[in-house]
Amino acid sequence: MRFSLFLLLGVCVNLAQANWTGVELSLSNTDSDWDFDGDTRESQVDQISLQIEEKTNSGMRIGATFGHLSLRLVADNPSDTRKFDAQFLGVYLRQPVALTDSIELHGQLNLRYATGRENDSDDDDRADIDWSEIDLQFGLGWRFAQFRIMPFVTYSDIDGDIDDDLGTRIFELDDPVSRGVALDYFVDKTAFLRLEIYQGNRSGGYLTFARRY
Repeated sequence: MRFSLFLLLGVCVNLAQANWTGVELSLSNTDSDWDFDGDTRESQVDQISLQIEEKTNSGMRIGATFGHLSLRLVADNPSDTRKFDAQFLGVYLRQPVALTDSIELHGQLNLRYATGRENDSDDDDRADIDWSEIDLQFGLGWRFAQFRIMPFVTYSDIDGDIDDDLGTRIFELDDPVSRGVALDYFVDKTAFLRLEIYQGNRSGGYLTFARRY
């Protein structure tokens, strides 16, 4: 995890000097329920990610995201709790619509694929996890002075499986809807610090360092 953090920080610095119109580094800790054919397990995810985006002539942002996550699938019996390390890659579309100088609508579509392996597995006793995820988010932001607040709602869909010596177990998200609020503090015109708080199918928070032109 430390190596991934330093690697992403190094990439972030280099990308910030490129001609991208947006760069974001995020750290998060979230919980959600995954349904394994009627057996619901809590997934606890610690994640670090990097996003880069380009602004089109129409104002839409097209971006890519990648990163590393640590996943715990919690069981009633602690000895049955499983831990995975995974990497992910995704693309997204983001569309802000200014209603006034201080009020803005926000819509974003995320597509992501993640793949990883159980921590204590090896080539002879291997457990792999793979899943795809779609997130559709709508929000309304209000800017005042150096601050912005944006309540939002997110619809999510997860489709994945765990493959090990016992076979393949398919899972999906137990509840697709979550909601939350994002709080931004602007350091200057293009750079801000964001805290996102989630409730619903996904609970927890994100801390993001962003620069958008």
